[in-house]
Amino acid sequence: MHITKDNIDRFIYGTIMDCSNKGITRLEYIPDGITRLYCYSNQLTELPKLPESLTDLSCEHNQLTELPKLPESLKRLFCHSNKLTELPELPSKLVGLYCGVNKLTSIPKLPESLIGLSCENNNLPYIVTIDNLKEHNTLIKRKLILKLICT
Repeated sequence: MHITKDNIDRFIYGTIMDCSNKGITRLEYIPDGITRLYCYSNQLTELPKLPESLTDLSCEHNQLTELPKLPESLKRLFCHSNKLTELPELPSKLVGLYCGVNKLTSIPKLPESLIGLSCENNNLPYIVTIDNLKEHNTLIKRKLILKLICT
């Protein structure tokens, strides 16, 4: 099943869009003004451009290989149990990141606003937790500096 502009109204409840667990294979469009998107437990391989109003994205249990640019308004990201190999830059006010059970080989700089973090069962070189968030960010910053110097 595909979600298009023609059939999207069936999935919108105020500012919430819920198309979870419906066998969706393609989501063509997310309207402006949506604050919460629930599209978990489908067969999605990609997501369209996300609205700037989005605060919650729940896209776990799909076949996603990448995520689009995340809006700065995003507070919670549930993207575990996909096929993600990397994450885009994370919004500065993100409070929850749940990205376990993917194929991630690295995690970008983590916002210090995080209070919930779960990224187990990936291909990361070390365990990333709330307790070592600052050390992780320092390492990421050093890697970026080295990349700039060595290019």
